[in-house]
Amino acid sequence: MAVSYQFSQTDYYDQHFSNCMANTQRFSDIEFEQCQFIECDFSHSQFSNCRFIECEFINCNLSDLNWGYSSLEEVCFVDCKLNSIQWAQVNWPQLALTSSVSFKNCQLSHSSFYELQLKGLIMIDCFAKDVDFRQANLATSDFSNTDFRDSLFLQTNLSKVNFVGAMHFNIDIKNNNVSRAKFERFAALNLLSGLDIELVD
Repeated sequence: MAVSYQFSQTDYYDQHFSNCMANTQRFSDIEFEQCQFIECDFSHSQFSNCRFIECEFINCNLSDLNWGYSSLEEVCFVDCKLNSIQWAQVNWPQLALTSSVSFKNCQLSHSSFYELQLKGLIMIDCFAKDVDFRQANLATSDFSNTDFRDSLFLQTNLSKVNFVGAMHFNIDIKNNNVSRAKFERFAALNLLSGLDIELVD
């Protein structure tokens, strides 16, 4: 049974939190390292100036969460709801060579990654409807098997991105960098839609 939860400490190491009901709450200045959150509800809540290091969220609801300038360092989200999130609210590492977060089988709809530097982002088997990726640097990311219907790509760095199995993406190759990106042959025909050409069998 889910239980209402309040974090009473300022730092946690190697802790497991299960079935925590913590929606519409605010948590400030807490550090979590190597912690695991399972089936927790943080929807409509705020983590203000918190720090998550090598943490894992599994089957959690974090929709409409405000990250409040918290930092995420090697954080993995699996089977989570992450709808309607402004990812610019995260305090991202300034010199990271690759993205410090990964998403697997998550819902990410109606969210924004606008102008973010997230090279090497892992977004596998996700549903990402109406997501704003404009002017983001997503080079070398893995977007395999993700549904991008109604999502926005404009002046986005998608070089060397893996789109194998991805669906419903609308990417103008004249206004995005898709150099050496990987697409399935049939799906790649979508890339030609903005070239004012006629395709015949």
